[in-house]
Amino acid sequence: MSLPPLLQLSLQNELAQAPIQKLQSAYSKLSDQYRINRNLIHFSLQNTEQRISYLAARMPATYEAVYHVLNEIELENENELNSLLDVGAGPGTASWACSERFPSIQKLTLIEQNKEMAELGKKLSQNHPLLKNADWKIADFTKNIEKIEPADLVIASYSFNEIGEKNQQQFLKFVWEKTKKYLVLIDPGTPQAFHAIHKARQWFIENNASILSPCPHMLTCPAFQNEDWCHFSARVQRSSLHKMLKEGEKGYEDEKFSYLILTKGQIANYEGRIVRNPDINSGHLKLHLCTKKGFESITYSKKQGLLYKRARKSSWGDRWVISPSQDELSD
Repeated sequence: MSLPPLLQLSLQNELAQAPIQKLQSAYSKLSDQYRINRNLIHFSLQNTEQRISYLAARMPATYEAVYHVLNEIELENENELNSLLDVGAGPGTASWACSERFPSIQKLTLIEQNKEMAELGKKLSQNHPLLKNADWKIADFTKNIEKIEPADLVIASYSFNEIGEKNQQQFLKFVWEKTKKYLVLIDPGTPQAFHAIHKARQWFIENNASILSPCPHMLTCPAFQNEDWCHFSARVQRSSLHKMLKEGEKGYEDEKFSYLILTKGQIANYEGRIVRNPDINSGHLKLHLCTKKGFESITYSKKQGLLYKRARKSSWGDRWVISPSQDELSD
């Protein structure tokens, strides 16, 4: 999917304020800094051109990853989520995705320490019926956090990995205390970011939280154990400006991300998660799964009929039932 039309229009209006040559130059400098140390990227957004070019290049991918992850939350009641807390909100990308995915949300609080980025976020959402009334707090989460009210859904999108190690446990304690129902952490799909996500996973297990996704168990992580990293992918459609800034010819890019969804409610058990693209061959295919037994690979052949057809429709990141019922096969 692409950005909501209202967000696309707001972003285009901002982009029109600067010549394309300046945006390209600004993004080129940011891209170089991003490769050197991506954790410092938000501290490098020193002028309007840098901030706008960064949003044009990164907002679609961040939005797509967040929306993709939010689809893992299946509500029993469509009005179950009424409030949102977005921590490390940047320009509010995650809040846009949450409000689109869960229209029952009526109260939004966004915490962002970069004043200029927050002001840009407010400007982008000034015509949104809900986001225009959001409560923005320009603050460091480590200060005055007791004044923040709990929310049904708490999200930290592309922000946890940027926190110094000495503050990570404080951050996790803060967001979990503010969570009434669901907590979502999303970070880049890199080995470094996965290590931060894995550390968070361990902390939540030690504090008796329930992992809703992506893990089908709360045992030792096989990816970490094998010196691998658990990550997923979402396809992003590129706009003409997006392609111009990134000097790319393809009409799409694949955004890699790692994530965790925690819940204070009940979780439904499932047997596995597809953790790589399926290997598709003539007459058979192989799925790579994370299960309670660790990493497993299962091969399905055309001779298995419905089992094969079901596997053929699967994708990287999907939940997987190894021994489905007849009802599940016929769905």
